[in-house]
Amino acid sequence: MIVEMSRVLVLGPKRLLGQVIDEVQRLGTLHVDRIESEEAPEVTALQLGEEDTKTLQALERALARADGLLVLLPPGSAEPGDAPGDAAIDALDAEVAEIERRVRDLTRKRLELDEERQLIASFEGAVRVLSPLLSALSNSKAFESIGFLLNTKDLTVVAALRNELVKATEGRVEVISRIVDDNRIGVVVAFLRRDGERVRAILSRAGATELRLPARFAGEDATETIAVMERRKVEIPAEIERIDRELSAIAASARPRLLAIRAWLADRLAQMKVIPELAQSRYAFILYGWAPTRAVSEVRGVLRSRFGSDIVVHGEPVDAHDEPERIPVLLDNHPLIRPFQRLLALFQPPRYGAFDPSPVMAVTFPIFVGLVIGDIGYGLLLLLLGWWLRGRARSGRALNINFLSMRFPPLLLADLSYLLRVLAFWVILFGTVYAELFGNLPELLFHVEPLYDRVHQADSYFIVVIIAGILMIFFGLLVHLVQAVRHRHTVGVFESIVLMLGTSGLLLFLGARGGRLPMGLSPIGLYLFLAAVVVALVSLVVDRDIMKRFLWLLESTSGFGHILSHARLMAFGLAAAALATAANQLGPEMVGEFGKQFPFLGFVFTGFVGRVVGVLITVVFQTLFLAFTILGHMIQPARLHWVELFTKFKYHEETGRAYRPFQRSAAPGRS
Repeated sequence: MIVEMSRVLVLGPKRLLGQVIDEVQRLGTLHVDRIESEEAPEVTALQLGEEDTKTLQALERALARADGLLVLLPPGSAEPGDAPGDAAIDALDAEVAEIERRVRDLTRKRLELDEERQLIASFEGAVRVLSPLLSALSNSKAFESIGFLLNTKDLTVVAALRNELVKATEGRVEVISRIVDDNRIGVVVAFLRRDGERVRAILSRAGATELRLPARFAGEDATETIAVMERRKVEIPAEIERIDRELSAIAASARPRLLAIRAWLADRLAQMKVIPELAQSRYAFILYGWAPTRAVSEVRGVLRSRFGSDIVVHGEPVDAHDEPERIPVLLDNHPLIRPFQRLLALFQPPRYGAFDPSPVMAVTFPIFVGLVIGDIGYGLLLLLLGWWLRGRARSGRALNINFLSMRFPPLLLADLSYLLRVLAFWVILFGTVYAELFGNLPELLFHVEPLYDRVHQADSYFIVVIIAGILMIFFGLLVHLVQAVRHRHTVGVFESIVLMLGTSGLLLFLGARGGRLPMGLSPIGLYLFLAAVVVALVSLVVDRDIMKRFLWLLESTSGFGHILSHARLMAFGLAAAALATAANQLGPEMVGEFGKQFPFLGFVFTGFVGRVVGVLITVVFQTLFLAFTILGHMIQPARLHWVELFTKFKYHEETGRAYRPFQRSAAPGRS
């Protein structure tokens, strides 16, 4: 449901501007907007003075420093400490800078230790292999040697390189190679100094870079270098552990204070940035914005109780027909529906006064997912995952998936857990109807016959999903018709009627021609499509855009295509059942085949052990198939809503802007 909004004007003397802004931010219900000139023709926009501009820059600088420091610190308590009060910005910035200095020094040392550890891992093997060979000629005046690493284990590469060097130096070269590790070969080339230019040219073309030790280990002989590396391999982990302890201690003591400072700075910065949105006369200011109608009385009451008659608050409900694209949109549904609003978060909100599809998503999306997956076992897994996420959300713990760089805060986890539990209910329900538990296990183990076999009754399964598609598409067209009537949009009414007639006509005509409907419906479908053409022509009286009428008729074909697009539910459903059944068959079949191929291991593939191996193989394939398909089985039903349904009532075309109230950062003691 789209919450009814009111336009709000707050008028008062300039001397109270800062206090009013602070109180409005504390209330957190007013979406502050730039006032339009026709609404207040005798006022001008407030401008920041030179001193205020410097304050703004200082706030931005201090906030950036605080954000950067919070990123550097190890994870810890997310609860802010006490608010800083009316502390000076420079003092807070200096406080943060001092903590930042300590943290940066420790972080830099840790990075240096990590780099040193990686250098030792990279060079230690090469030093052990190549240094003795290189040191043998290190003091020679006639000979020179170069050592390098090849990132390969193919010795033919060394042989080819040796052949080129022998040709270039007429045999005055020696090439020695040693295996460093599984992926690298160490090579030393010894040659006369007068052949150095030719040797280096060949090595350069071959991409061989001379081995040079980092400055940390340079200047020592091989034995001493290896000893230093061995010692540092032991010392570095202890030093890193010590630094980590120091960083954790700083985080534990400083993070709450930093979070409180960060919230205070963000609030002050938001107040400074909202000032140019306001308007002023010589002695007064006007704060213009939007608020839910139900909250206007609270705004008026709070400001009146604090400032008395000095402040005037005017609020009136807005008309959805009056520039609806300007009015911010707030969606607020029943708690059982609200989590499904997350499925709309990928898009702009609907325009004010339009249709909120959240309740439809809350009903049809879980049913479609259950229709597709329909497996008791998979449903129980989703249910367990949902309960686990619910417990994590209730304890206030976020979920971090590091390898995907994703973080789910507790509030999002709570909604996600609810979604998964609702989906699990419908997946289990349809799984009971299909008698599927990790595929056809009930049939294999207990000879349970399904109430409805979607695999062997694919024709009726197809009809079910097509009926679902018809209901969804015509519901979307009906929503568009109702919206056009409500907003007195005559062209939109004609468009809806043309699309409904045209889509119905194509559905009946092509369905009858395809043998899915009685042939007697074929002429009726043709008449309906002709009626759509007639209505399109009649609508030219209202609007003479002929191309638009042609596009309406063309869109009727896309409506028919969107109905057929629901057949993907059947395709994914059959794929889910087939893959789960295949996983159950692969286990025993693979055990039997291995038993034939390796008869000397018969004890592994027969009897109790063989059955255990078969079960393990089945579990592996069930897990793989679940991972491969489960996400697609949820995305496809969502896509049918996002594309096929939403386009019917122009959800993606008639968008609004989100309601973003001017409010404080979350921090204790800031009520």
